Amino acid sequence: MKTLLLERFKIRQMKESQYQNREQPLKSILKVRPQGRYYAMFTPPLEELDSYSCVVRDEKTDIIRISLVNMAIYEFYLFAHSLSATFPTSRILVYNGNRCQYIYGQECGDVTLWKKQHLYCYEITLPADTEREEYQQRILNDLDATFQLEVKIEKEQVVSDIYFNEKMGYPEATSWHEQTVMTIRPREVIYP
Repeated sequence: MKTLLLERFKIRQMKESQYQNREQPLKSILKVRPQGRYYAMFTPPLEELDSYSCVVRDEKTDIIRISLVNMAIYEFYLFAHSLSATFPTSRILVYNGNRCQYIYGQECGDVTLWKKQHLYCYEITLPADTEREEYQQRILNDLDATFQLEVKIEKEQVVSDIYFNEKMGYPEATSWHEQTVMTIRPREVIYP
């Protein structure tokens, strides 16, 4: 689902395509400054690096550069929704798709092969005065265009405590708490 930017965020247009040469490493890795103030690109993973995120505000060139390196798809969404990188993967629900495409688990096989197939790098540069909400929304829109997923962050009620009711003969919930969950659902493609 493409999320629309608020009216005040529609002023600036991205000038370079996010689908440039996919074999080219991120400009931050090459230590190259983007020519324009707007730039966004996904690339394949960089084998020699661990996963990291970096947000740098460069006052000289008046840009903010966000680099998300060697991350799984769910990690991009965690970043874009301001959730912690330690968000439990057990609270990520995948519907109508292969969980291994988004999250690594023992059932996914060799971790090295999985990383080559399911990790990505992403970089975006924007003017330095860009607000957090705007760059998060731009990242979400880029993710939506690239991966064609419906991702929602929701609150759900979970039983905290139960006891066995001897009169009724079954357990009953005595208290509840709220927890955050992420749902990932591949978007259905409708053919004309």
